[in-house]
Amino acid sequence: MQLQVTYRQILTISLPLMLTALFNNIINLIGVAFMGRVGETELAASGIAALIYITLTMIPYGLSVGFQIIIARRAGENKSELIGRVFNSNMVFMFGVGLLLYAFLVWLAPGLLRPLFQSDAVFDAGLLYLRYRGPEIVFAAVAFTLIAFYTSIGNNRIISWSALIMLIINVFFHYNLVFGKLGFPEMGIAGSGMAALISSTAAMLINFIYLWFSPYRKRFHLFHFRRFEWDLVYSGLKLSGPVVLQHLLSTGTWVIFFLFIEKMGSGALAASNVAKEVYMVLGVTTWGIANATNSLVSNLLGQGRHEEMFPMLGKILRISIGFSMIFCIAILVFPDLFTGLFTNDPEIRELARNPVRITGACLFMMATASVLFRAVTGTGATRYSLLLELITLIIYMAYVIVLIPIMQVPLTVAWTSEFLYWLVLAILSYYYLRTGNWKKASV
Repeated sequence: MQLQVTYRQILTISLPLMLTALFNNIINLIGVAFMGRVGETELAASGIAALIYITLTMIPYGLSVGFQIIIARRAGENKSELIGRVFNSNMVFMFGVGLLLYAFLVWLAPGLLRPLFQSDAVFDAGLLYLRYRGPEIVFAAVAFTLIAFYTSIGNNRIISWSALIMLIINVFFHYNLVFGKLGFPEMGIAGSGMAALISSTAAMLINFIYLWFSPYRKRFHLFHFRRFEWDLVYSGLKLSGPVVLQHLLSTGTWVIFFLFIEKMGSGALAASNVAKEVYMVLGVTTWGIANATNSLVSNLLGQGRHEEMFPMLGKILRISIGFSMIFCIAILVFPDLFTGLFTNDPEIRELARNPVRITGACLFMMATASVLFRAVTGTGATRYSLLLELITLIIYMAYVIVLIPIMQVPLTVAWTSEFLYWLVLAILSYYYLRTGNWKKASV
């Protein structure tokens, strides 16, 4: 299971992750597009509620990154006997994490979030969305574990198929539950949350069933829960703990950004949700390639091929930047084409036009920064990656606070904070990699 670093191998690992990211973001796009046809309040609420939910999912996702790095490193070292034991204990652990997060979402989150909203209507609609989508977080924790396993061993094609099926199911239930078609109840924003829950659960089950009947189950003794091996979980936590914190901080600061925008009015928040969805959908190639970088770097170092690190990163960056430039040009030239996908309200489309253009300009920098940052994580130097993220977010938040609450700039200017974030992260990640300190990290 020693991976090569050719362009073909990079794309082979990255493409399923790109497609998975694409399908997941299309699902978010569908939710926003449907809410744009329901009302301005629902459009504003669904975007920020989904972002709050995503923030919580960063905990199991971050934990799965540490698990992914360890499996990829053991695969590079040809230590197959450890892979199943690591997987089994982490699967149990991640399921428990999902249950705890669901309990938090049900009993604590509403009281903590209420003081942060200016609009009662937006808060109530967002809470309704979270109430129906909430159980999904348990299945998401399991799904992240499965996806991390497939990615670590370099065979993740099933992820794309499950994501495609998830997309189809999501469209079906979104249309029928939101608008009350084919005998289904008309649920509005609650139907959007329910559609997300049903479709994501179906995708997790597909990934689980495939693995259950695959040769990997016998080869690695998967799902043989003889005993819970805390030491194997803890070794992953040492890596993933900083990753969890950095993802929470990163996504959490974006929630703060949107809460600042919410105080500009529901129209500004709705327009920002449109810009966010365009940003996320067109950034799918970057997310897929960056996620693959974790495994590629860890596997390469597991083989002791440290000198090939930068040549490999050069190949990854050329692919990532190439894809981003295509989307960047498209969004700069045709912003109205993208905003029209989400809403037919002319005022919201006008408000969203320039923020959408800014997100397009950010794609190039995001393509560079994401790969470099994930390379730092893939080396196992997760404490340093947390430090880099923390420095970047301090600069980002200072910039946002000065622009929005203090200077009260227009929406377009507020969105320039995204470019600053990726620029700072790219510079810091590149500098760390050039120092060579990552060679001392052990996994």
